[in-house]
Amino acid sequence: MDGAPYSRWLDTLASWQAIRRQRRTWDGRVETWDSHNDPAMEKVADAVLSTAEVSPGMRAIDLGTGTGRLALPLAARGAEVLGVDVSAAMIQRLEEEAQRLELHSVRGMVLPLERLSEPADSYDVIVSNYALHHLRDADKARLVTSAFGWLRPGGQLVIADMMFGRGATTEDRKIIAGKLRTLARRGLPGYWRILKNAVRFTLRVEERPLTQAAWQRLVTDAGFTDVRTWTVVAEAGVVAARKPAT
Repeated sequence: MDGAPYSRWLDTLASWQAIRRQRRTWDGRVETWDSHNDPAMEKVADAVLSTAEVSPGMRAIDLGTGTGRLALPLAARGAEVLGVDVSAAMIQRLEEEAQRLELHSVRGMVLPLERLSEPADSYDVIVSNYALHHLRDADKARLVTSAFGWLRPGGQLVIADMMFGRGATTEDRKIIAGKLRTLARRGLPGYWRILKNAVRFTLRVEERPLTQAAWQRLVTDAGFTDVRTWTVVAEAGVVAARKPAT
């Protein structure tokens, strides 16, 4: 193999390796994930929910839905919501909770976000909360471009995610130092997390965050307009944009 076909083969292989890691990780966290609903994460999710303009009858996708932190509130507002996640265990928990709450407009789909394909011009809002930093950068770009196509004219994209760089700016270094101090205060478990995160961060194996500026470029390059980015807490930020109405 050589040239472009070989590059595509390598790209596909890398995507599937990332997908297998994601599935294994999130299937294993389903029993404890809802207990991670700390005030900071609640604030991040609330930023998406307060930005997403959803009303009864609208159609929405929640990318990386997990157990439904965004999907369930959006359905409670009357939207028809498709929650997509690589983890079958997470989707099962989402559907059980939707049934318990009698939110019949929620539908779960077990699928890697990298492989999602939906009809053009079929959704009003696409949201995501703290999921896309697990995707490879090339897969992020492809997903955002695809999302542009899935949205109806005037549709809205709202993504909350880990948004910082690799220490090149003062703000990046401030965020990294803050995370290190927080983990260090936890003693030995915290130092173990620092070691694991350092490996992940350096090799970009599991967590691949982009800066707010990079997200803004990614979304703008896909064709979105009215692009806004802002910080919510620490390393977490939001990017919101619209598909042009015409």
